[in-house]
Amino acid sequence: MTKVLWSLFFACTASGLALPFLPATTWPWWDAAWILIFFVAVYVDLVGWAGLPAARMSAGIVVVSLGVLLALGTMTGWPVGPMRFTEHSGLRLGGTLPLALPLLGFCLLTVSGQVAAAAFPGAGKPGLAAGTAAAFLLALANGMGFFAADRIWWLWNPWSDGPAAGRAVFSLGVLAAAGFALAFVYPADSRLRLRRWNACAAAWIIINLLFLAARLAALFR
Repeated sequence: MTKVLWSLFFACTASGLALPFLPATTWPWWDAAWILIFFVAVYVDLVGWAGLPAARMSAGIVVVSLGVLLALGTMTGWPVGPMRFTEHSGLRLGGTLPLALPLLGFCLLTVSGQVAAAAFPGAGKPGLAAGTAAAFLLALANGMGFFAADRIWWLWNPWSDGPAAGRAVFSLGVLAAAGFALAFVYPADSRLRLRRWNACAAAWIIINLLFLAARLAALFR
């Protein structure tokens, strides 16, 4: 089951490599399909090595925490924002926060943790949390242009409250700090003692290739 889900995810991600070279919001179905497959694959993978109770607790804490941060940014402009989400972001909770965003945040944080654990297998919990936050921050920084410019999920600084670039950098810093704190809710992955790399780590790499392709395509527009 896990192999099937990851195969679907990699196929969907590979198809998305064409999106940066097409008009914005092309294939509106792709966003929801990609995130849904990504979330299910990551969650099933997490259940496989952490067990259902631990996976449920970790996923719940991460999704709710990131959802609260993003919801506050939507409603107040702080600490993440200000931004206004568009109809392209899909189903929105309470008409404001897109359901897909905290799910995507959970997926990116989880695969970032796997990359950190694979790259630094001897690191302690604080070291792995720092590595997780760094990988999470890199994925967010790479993906911001893709989702804001290619998929048009949100508009930055809709209230003209200061320079948008500065607020974006501050938002990334807050999310990185949140990623560091949330990395501690995950249990240790003992399977990495036997094989360091896995589908989650590979997913982090191909996702960043997609995001970098979007940034490259933007240079030629």
